[in-house]
Order: sequence, then C-alpha cells, then structure tokens
Amino acid sequence: MAKLTVAVLALAAVVAAAAPSSAFYLPGIAPVDYEEGAKAEVLAARLTSAKNKVPYDIYSLPLCKPPAGLPRNKRHLSLGQVLVGERAQPTDFEFNVLVPTTCKVLCEFEVPVGAPLRRLHRRITDEYVVRLNLDNMPVVTRLNLAAADAAKAAPSFMLGYPLGVSDPSGAAYLYNHLKFRVLYHKPFATDVAAAAASAAAVASGTTRAPAYRIVGFEVEPMSVTHKMVDGEITTCPVNASTAVPLAVPMSTAGKSTTAALSNAITYDVEWAQSDRAWATRWDALLNANSAQVQIQWFSVVNSVMIALFLAGMVALILLRTVHADFARYNRLDGDDDLADDAGWKLVHGDVFRAPTWAAALAIAVGTGAQVTAVTVITLVFALLGLLSPANRGGLLSAMLLLWALTGAVPGFVSAVLYGRWGGMDRKKVTLGAGMAYPGLVGTLFFLLNLMLWAAGSTMSVSFFTLLLLLALWLFVAMPLCIVGAYGGYKVKTADWPTRVNAIARAIPQPPMGVSPSWYALATGILCFGVVFIELVMVLTSQLYYMFGFLFIVFALLVVSCAEVSIVFVYLSLTHEDWRWWWNAFNYTASSGLWVFAYSLWFYTMQSGLEWSTHLLSSTIFFVYSAIASSAFALMTGSIGFSASYIFVHKIYSAVRVE
Repeated sequence: MAKLTVAVLALAAVVAAAAPSSAFYLPGIAPVDYEEGAKAEVLAARLTSAKNKVPYDIYSLPLCKPPAGLPRNKRHLSLGQVLVGERAQPTDFEFNVLVPTTCKVLCEFEVPVGAPLRRLHRRITDEYVVRLNLDNMPVVTRLNLAAADAAKAAPSFMLGYPLGVSDPSGAAYLYNHLKFRVLYHKPFATDVAAAAASAAAVASGTTRAPAYRIVGFEVEPMSVTHKMVDGEITTCPVNASTAVPLAVPMSTAGKSTTAALSNAITYDVEWAQSDRAWATRWDALLNANSAQVQIQWFSVVNSVMIALFLAGMVALILLRTVHADFARYNRLDGDDDLADDAGWKLVHGDVFRAPTWAAALAIAVGTGAQVTAVTVITLVFALLGLLSPANRGGLLSAMLLLWALTGAVPGFVSAVLYGRWGGMDRKKVTLGAGMAYPGLVGTLFFLLNLMLWAAGSTMSVSFFTLLLLLALWLFVAMPLCIVGAYGGYKVKTADWPTRVNAIARAIPQPPMGVSPSWYALATGILCFGVVFIELVMVLTSQLYYMFGFLFIVFALLVVSCAEVSIVFVYLSLTHEDWRWWWNAFNYTASSGLWVFAYSLWFYTMQSGLEWSTHLLSSTIFFVYSAIASSAFALMTGSIGFSASYIFVHKIYSAVRVE
C-alpha cells in the first residue's frame, strides 16, 4: 500500500510537471482595470545584488528623494516581504495609461564629494539592481542574447535593472535614463464574461469606458551625461549611439576627487498592446526555457537512478539475506550449531535497548518530523497554485505559519519515542522539542538582524516584527507542542518484539576498523546526490517556480533516505553492532553537511567575490545556508530513522527467538 501511494504521488507530480503550465491567482487578488489616462503607480521595492547579499532601501542612494507628504510604504507588507527586505515605497514616476512620455525628468541630483559619492560608486561596482513594481508586476530588463540563440530561445529577463555598469579598471557609470515599456491587454476584446458585462452596460443605456490591464513592465537603462541650458535638457531625446556615459568619480590611492556629481534622471514611457491575458502575465517570467527543462528532467532521471540502485540493494537484503535468515532461524530441527546462529539475530537482546542521549535523539527526530510536515504541505499548496508569485512573500509567510500550526508534531513524535525508551525527564524533552531548534534559529536571526540594522539594510526587521515572531513561537507553536507531547505520552504502545537483556552485549570491532560515523558521512552523499541538481537550480534562479519537478525530487528523496538508512542499519546489525538508533538518523542526516558544503563552494566560486570587503554579505549567506542545511539534515534524518525503525521492528517481530 505504501509503495502504491508513492507511485500515485510520483505519477501525479510527473503529470503536473509535464503539463502545459498556466498561472492563476489566489482568491481575492483581482485584476485592476485602468481607463485611458488613469494614473498607474510605480512603487520602489529595494536594491538587491547577486554579488552582495545585503539589500538596501532605494532611497539610501544619494540621488532622488522620496516624495514628500506620503507614507513610507503605500501598501501593507506581508511577513515574508518584511523578512526579505522588500518595500512598497512611493516614487515620482508619472505613468498615465496609454499616454507616452519622452525624456521626462524624474529628479535633478547632486552627489557631494565624500561618503555619498563613494557609496554610489560602491553600489554600482557591487552590481546592485533597482527593483520597481507597477500594478504588482516587477520591472524586468531583457537580456541580450546572441543572434543564433535569440532566434530559437524564449525572451530572457533579469528582475529589476542595473544601477549602473563598471569596467575592470574600476570606472563606474550611472544608468540615469530609463526607457520603460508597459504591456497592456484589453480584456473586453477576449474575455467572455467581460464582454457580456460590457454588452449588458450598453443594453442598460450606461456607457462604459474601455478598460486596460497591465500585463508586463520592461525597462532598458542607459547612461547619458545630460546637458542643461536655461533649465532645459538639450540631450533629449536620448540617442544610445551618441550619448556620453555619465561617469561616477572615484577616489583612488593617493588621490581624492574634488568634483561632485551633478546631473538628472530621466525616463521614457512607451505603451504597447499585448495578447497576453492578465491571468497569465507571470508566465513569461516563470516558464522555464528548453535548457532548464532538460536540466530538470536530467535531475529527475539522476534521482531515479540513485533510488533504483538503492531499491535493488534493499530488495537483495529482503529477498535473499533476510529471507534466508528467517528460514534458518525458524526451522524446527535442532541440528543448528553456533556457527549458524550469527549475524543480526545475536543482538536480539540488545537491539531495542534505549540509545545514549535518548532525549536529544527524540527531540531531533521530532523536529525533523515537523520540518517534513511543513515541506509536504507547502509543496502541496504550491502544486495547487495557492502560492502565487503575485502574493509577494507568500511562500515564506506560509512556511512560518505552517511551522507554528504544526507545533504539535515535534511534541507528539518526541514524546512517543522518549516514552518507548522509558525516559523519565519528560518535561525536558517537551520543552526541547518546542524550543531547542527554534531557539537556536531565533538567536542566529536576532544577532544577524543587529548586524543588518547597523548596516542600514532593509532586511533588518523592526522590534514589532521581532515581537510578532516571538508571539508566534511562544503563544502558538509552543502550546501546540505541549499539547502534542501530552498526547504522545498518553499513547499506549506494545512491548518490543524481543526482550532487552540486563547486561549489554559487547560490540566487536567494526569492519576494517572504520567507525560508523565515517560511514554516515559517506552515506549522506547518496541522499545529497538526489537533490544536487535541484539545489543548483534554486541557488542560480532569480525566481524558482518549478514545484512540479521539486515535488518529484522530494518524493525520490524520501524513498532514497528510507533505503539508505535500511541498508546500512542492516549491515551494522549483521556485524553485531546493536547501537543502530543514532546510526539510523545519522546515515541520512549527514546529507545536510553535504548541502552546506556545496553551498559554501558555490558562494566562493561566484565571480568577483571579495570576502574581506563583503563580510556581512558572507555572514548572511553562511548563516542562512547553515539554517537551511540543518533543517534539511533534520528532515532526512527523521525520514531515515522512521524507515529503519519500522524495518528493525518488522524483522525482529518475524523471527522466533527462544
């Protein structure tokens, strides 16, 4: 039955991944209809960089100032948006639907010599990108492709637009002219319901102005040294072939610039009609190109091969070794000699002995069960389309909420295990299940938040947000954990299949003198291999929305972790090592170490990385990589432990022990 369930889930995920995708939005997110000439508001999100992981406020630049008399954020931000440092600040861009604009001045600026000029130069050399939103659509820059590639590839976009460009010599140029292109759609021309509404309005004698919906927001940035004569810009319209780039002065060793940077930021607005419907306006950004799809299928095939290899090993154990042992151990004639009575049966009196550090293992397995539950529910929601990219920060907000609502899971699982082992310090285990891992993550987050606050980053959260997270933990997750633990301790479990001896059996030397800890480090690479390519896609993607493939890989990961743990636990038992509890967890949990190691390697191999000048950025990446890797380790360890627990219980239940 379990195999059938896994097969059905995998088949459903394959269908979901292979079927043509179409985006849709959460209930309550309705399109905005604009009339011709209506104002469309452009909001400033943040400054981000792939080179420097510290996001900043757009208005931290010494350029345009925020509009006076307007609130700091014009829209309510979700918890996920706040945690990633996103904002929704007003700007002075004037966008009127279907009204083109040419060389409109956004602002005139003067960057003084000193820290402001150095900060602007540093932001450009660090490859910071300006993020803007129009009607909840992010501005994107079309990437230049080679002619041969452009002819056969879908358009490729970069979220936001570069603040400027720099050359190897260190010279920086500011992009101060923006050519916006807004794509709009006329819903009444194709939408049946909208056409019916329009016809009803005409029949009733009421007039209805044509409506337009924004379905795309593109920009082409340019650098130009504007010239002013009597307050008028004479370099408009901007000609890219003749424009003189606007250089940002730089202080060099032994020299300091004495000239301030004075110029203007201008922009054009072009409106272009599109056949793209509002409901599918995100498809151009989310749909993977053919190369990405091929890589994803290669990832799936790679994971399937690993899972099949491990499945073959498990089948060999179950169909040959264990089956032969059952036949030999259970035969009725008494001509068995001691040579026959070898292997895993010899440790039947110790195999269910409580492990050392039982409380810690129970807490680790319980926490891993919670991470698994949150992952499964999140993937299901994503497959159903309930985590729309239009709902900014929705994925992170949903995961935090699910973490709080699944607080009973670690309490229940830890209590059941600890109770089975006869543990007496139940309060410590209950508190540990609810506070150990969240407390560690919370402490790291708080310390990192202090550093981000000192650096002036938008990723630093307010005191109110910290209180909200603390309340979510102490007043939602923790009470549920206590309730779950109470229920877990009340569960009546059957006796172990075999009795535990009063004196522990001596453990022989491991094969070749290699400790099980080293085997655990090696076995983790098998589980890591299942998710390796998917991890690369996540680390290199601006927007990751291929949840169909991710669900397939996750299902294969679960199967692989179960198989790895079963195989190596059985091998350790055949060598008369009855200390399998921690091994069952560690054999698969060590995959988290490989995930963390690869993340560090990926970061160090990024081009242009300078650790000494990006210390805070490196700290952010290392801390969040450690948190994600530890969560992955707890999840895979819990899966492997559960599989081995069932396996060991089954094989010792089926053997006749006298």
